[in-house]
Amino acid sequence: MPYTEEKIGYQKTDTSEAAARSNYKGKMNIRDRVLQLLQKVPMPLTSHECAEFLAIPEVSVRPRLTELKNAGKIEDSGQRGLTPWNKQCIKWRSLP
Repeated sequence: MPYTEEKIGYQKTDTSEAAARSNYKGKMNIRDRVLQLLQKVPMPLTSHECAEFLAIPEVSVRPRLTELKNAGKIEDSGQRGLTPWNKQCIKWRSLP
């Protein structure tokens, strides 16, 4: 996955890259919002739970969780939750 200079990931399409580059300095992007949520909530959360708390689509949250994991800011808590389709999924937590 390619990334912008601000480390925002995007797919290899012109629309995805344009959306990633539309971030402006000082704007709290989704990745920052997800990290802040995981730092404030006292329990690990699934991607679906993060999306519900932030009132944004889960499809926007999942790649941000991967970016945060790759940056060493969050980790798999070892706990599992259920997706809306009753499949097991990771519960994420922030690192100190």
